[in-house]
Amino acid sequence: MSDQLQKFMFSAAPVRGEIVSLRNTWQEVLTRREYPAPVRTILGEMMAACALLSANLKFDGTLIMQIFGDGPAKMLVVQCSSDLSMRATAKLSGDEGSTIGESTSMVELLNASGHGRCVITLDPRDKKPGQQPYQSIVPLSGENGPLNSMAEVLEHYMHHSEQLDTRLWLAANSERAVGMLLQKLPGDGGIVPHPANWTPIRGSASARSAARSRKTNC
Repeated sequence: MSDQLQKFMFSAAPVRGEIVSLRNTWQEVLTRREYPAPVRTILGEMMAACALLSANLKFDGTLIMQIFGDGPAKMLVVQCSSDLSMRATAKLSGDEGSTIGESTSMVELLNASGHGRCVITLDPRDKKPGQQPYQSIVPLSGENGPLNSMAEVLEHYMHHSEQLDTRLWLAANSERAVGMLLQKLPGDGGIVPHPANWTPIRGSASARSAARSRKTNC
């Protein structure tokens, strides 16, 4: 199965969602370089997250997600355009082979000293004169200490930078990178209109079933 992205909405709640499964694009990234398993996992989760976030871009341009770490992984970068073409790479320290094990956590990998940060840049293709890309920087730590997953980092970003209630589920292995996003729509309640290209989901059980199916096939 190739890359797939599906949008949906709940008929009885002001909540929208997206599910993505990347196989071909993810395999192209992995053929260029072999990464330690913990780095591969985070890079794949970033790709899935970028696809989910880019699907809602309201301009022709690029979303760039960068993680700057203070551990054995120094930088992870994913770039996704509005047509969902993607690139990804990671830069590791010179002795990463001896410091990155199979069980190395995200905190140990990227936020060992508490200085890791995530930078998200929105760069319109056709900028107006003097217009600069929109950029937001959030630490890899929250109010209660280091954030332990990419999903937590991006939920933290969405809450503080976009002020949107968002939940993310991300996963990646050597076969594919997958993710699901649920987001509360702004407004005062009432019936939320369904955009033409979104699939209505009748009840939360359908969405949970779809998410379990994606995770099982990962």
